[in-house]
Amino acid sequence: MSKKRKDNKNRILLTGESQRSDGRYAFKYTDNLGKVQFVYSWKLVATDKVPAGKKDDLSLREKEKDILRDLDDGIDSVGKKMTVCQLYAKRTEQRGNVVDSTKTVVIDL
Repeated sequence: MSKKRKDNKNRILLTGESQRSDGRYAFKYTDNLGKVQFVYSWKLVATDKVPAGKKDDLSLREKEKDILRDLDDGIDSVGKKMTVCQLYAKRTEQRGNVVDSTKTVVIDL
């Protein structure tokens, strides 16, 4: 019989979740490119309290839900943090009928 993984408050941790020795929770997942990524939070669920002196953020399960939804939809999690210039350069690279002068402007940015 397999043993369930639990945190220091005896709550069952789901697949990919773990608790670090400092008390912070971590979620491990593989992005669309096949690279392993980690997300951290001081709270496992939204009702948890943040330790004194630590920054309040979304709970790990809320972050996990957003990440899994983005992966299912095929959204690049890094692309959310993209600037307008980077987005324009990416779009220009994907188009086949772009004039050479437009490509040089994008490279200079």
